[in-house]
Amino acid sequence: MVTRTTCPACKGNKYVTVTLSDGRRDHRRCPECGGAGYKVRVMHSR
Repeated sequence: MVTRTTCPACKGNKYVTVTLSDGRRDHRRCPECGGAGYKVRVMHSR
């Protein structure tokens, strides 16, 4: 069975805020979910 769960890093927004070294904020695609907003988890049935 395959389930889709909301990404814990971006919480479904697809983008995360990153603070750069010079103090500016930048919005980038979430590195954990690849910008999808969710993670796919495979559950094995026994």
